[in-house]
Amino acid sequence: IKGNCYKGQGTYKWENKDRYIGGWDNGLPNGQGKFIWDNGDKYMGNFEDGKMSGLGNYKWDSGNSYNGQWAEDKMSGRGTYFWAKEGATYKGYFKEDKIFNSETDDSQVVPEITP
Repeated sequence: IKGNCYKGQGTYKWENKDRYIGGWDNGLPNGQGKFIWDNGDKYMGNFEDGKMSGLGNYKWDSGNSYNGQWAEDKMSGRGTYFWAKEGATYKGYFKEDKIFNSETDDSQVVPEITP
């Protein structure tokens, strides 16, 4: 633990090796910060009450990435998803981690790419 991980700026490393660097409020990540998971995934952006919320960039260890709006730890709102293996990009709307077509009010699961 470095800094103030209750209310202020600090760094915390969990026993599973996940770590968070950034703003804290009431012992939860809040405001701007960076979360790095032990599996290599990374998120840099805004947190609210310990959850990814607002604008942020998530990069999976696979190379896939999402840059855009988040709510309650889910891709929600306008964003860009990039599939590294295929070099494909989708720019548009997401709702609860799914591609969302606002014209038809239809949601599609973001396809997982298998190695």
